[in-house]
Amino acid sequence: MSWRALPIALFLGASPALAFDTGKLGQWGSLSLADLKPVISKSAKLQREVDQALAEGKKKQDDIMCDGRRFPGSWVNLGGERVSAYSCDFGGKWLQIQAAVRVTDRNGRAIEAITASAMKNASKVIETNLTWKWTTEDPSKSE
Repeated sequence: MSWRALPIALFLGASPALAFDTGKLGQWGSLSLADLKPVISKSAKLQREVDQALAEGKKKQDDIMCDGRRFPGSWVNLGGERVSAYSCDFGGKWLQIQAAVRVTDRNGRAIEAITASAMKNASKVIETNLTWKWTTEDPSKSE
């Protein structure tokens, strides 16, 4: 390898893998807002907005139901786990959360496609780069 190619190779090797497309999982599963605490706590601004919405509605986290993408049982180590995209019903207004999802195997190698090997070896899910919006339109009506 030439010295000129080395910086490019290092950059490509260190760059993050493409996000895993959770839309291809094909399943949804319910969870409470309390179950989303690890995701929501990644953004102080989102946490404040959720706390405010709970206070305004005089509700607790366990009172709010959400939906998230779900890994089917065929994913040996991840079956049943929920991932972005999430939608939470606050009673007349909905919170929709998107995140970049990275799926890795035991050795930290990124898994980018759904294959038999991926379903057997995937062991960890990391959600980053949260984006969200509040809406008064029920997202389940637009699917």
